[in-house]
Amino acid sequence: MSERAPAYLMGHTGHERRRLALQASVLNPLTHGFLQRAGISAGMRVLDLGCGVGDVSLLVASLVGPHGSVTGLDIDPHSLEIAAARAREEGYDNLTFQQGDIAGHRPERLYDAVVGRHILIHAPDALDMIRHASLLALSGGILAFQEYDLSRFLPSYPELLLARRMQQLMTDLFTRATPHADIGLRLFWLLQEAGLSMPSARAECVIDGGPDSPLHEWFAETVRSLLPRLEALGLATAADLDIDTLAFRLQQEAAASRAGIVGPIVVGAFARKP
Repeated sequence: MSERAPAYLMGHTGHERRRLALQASVLNPLTHGFLQRAGISAGMRVLDLGCGVGDVSLLVASLVGPHGSVTGLDIDPHSLEIAAARAREEGYDNLTFQQGDIAGHRPERLYDAVVGRHILIHAPDALDMIRHASLLALSGGILAFQEYDLSRFLPSYPELLLARRMQQLMTDLFTRATPHADIGLRLFWLLQEAGLSMPSARAECVIDGGPDSPLHEWFAETVRSLLPRLEALGLATAADLDIDTLAFRLQQEAAASRAGIVGPIVVGAFARKP
């Protein structure tokens, strides 16, 4: 792994891959709209950075169509195996996956677009990563990133005390363990600082709380993935959190108050290489 490769805070476990699937069920509608606004369209050649189990790669493949192509790049071989299997099951032959990081990626041809979802927050130097991404794009090519602002959460109404505590744990951890927990709100500046055109940006979040909502389990599995770091920093313990019942308790709390859990703020920003 290059020194520029992100240090992924969430780990590479089966639980984490389950969390990624839950996250995708919540965020994919936002990401799909973002990619369309960014200009990802039929026939394009696209690189998906930090593709994980392939959620964004599959969305991009559906947008570029059979005459386009998508390369998913990630450092975790197990996630890439899952991503490749999903692509085969869904019949995408325009989608390939490679193990590696951006600093070592050497494509045969430059890309029409480079995209990434929740990759910059883990990067030691987000600006350096964007500049590397720009080197892989054609002149006029699109750079499009979707990132959290995990330095804050909007409160639920009525207030949900358990959900609020989980939100605060995430905020405390990402503020202490990542270079910039508010990386989403920095995107507008970062893309310009990397020498790209004036960006277009939008902040969104999902609010949900029904009995079939995936947000409860998504929150619980996020806390599970973070638990080793939470314990190491003295922010929480497994016994204290009772992780195996957390999703149920979050759902029950929301149902009792008829309140929606507020997901993290998600910022999508895109610009073009001069």
